[in-house]
Amino acid sequence: MPGDVLIDQFLLTVTAPRGLPGAAYVAIRQALDARRFAADLRRVVRTVLRGHPGLRRARVAVSR
Repeated sequence: MPGDVLIDQFLLTVTAPRGLPGAAYVAIRQALDARRFAADLRRVVRTVLRGHPGLRRARVAVSR
């Protein structure tokens, strides 16, 4: 029996408007691939969970 029980999953979708210059899409992709973005996203998600007493014992994983 697994040690953790999956309660829910959320999907984050990032879109960009059509018609941007190619460099804009490259910049968006680079930002999303950056380690700092992933670290910031994990930090924000954990902060939100800590703000809800019922979720304080929940564990969260941010993955791709």
